[in-house]
Amino acid sequence: MYTEAKVEEKAIYLILDSRSARSIITYQLMQQLKRNVDQPAQTVIITADNMKKTPVGEIDNFLFTLDGIIIPVKVLVMDVSQYQAFVRNNWLQKANANLNWERQELTISY
Repeated sequence: MYTEAKVEEKAIYLILDSRSARSIITYQLMQQLKRNVDQPAQTVIITADNMKKTPVGEIDNFLFTLDGIIIPVKVLVMDVSQYQAFVRNNWLQKANANLNWERQELTISY
């Protein structure tokens, strides 16, 4: 499931993934925003196609805006091209998100 979001006024499609281990943005998105990683990543990610990838780094307090509500989260930066960003359970819980999978609706009360 995905939703429209903004990152520093840039419109993106944000994937909502309740099964993902970490929230992730792409290296390309980080470059477009003229951001840098805050620290090196201390993990290896196993991708959906079962490949091991080392993240470029991590950004603390990365701000996603949905319907005018700004919700920060720590993200990994990955050099991939299949998506721009996705958030996992830590962001979904922080946003007090309610996902209605049948209707494909997201409600947040942050």
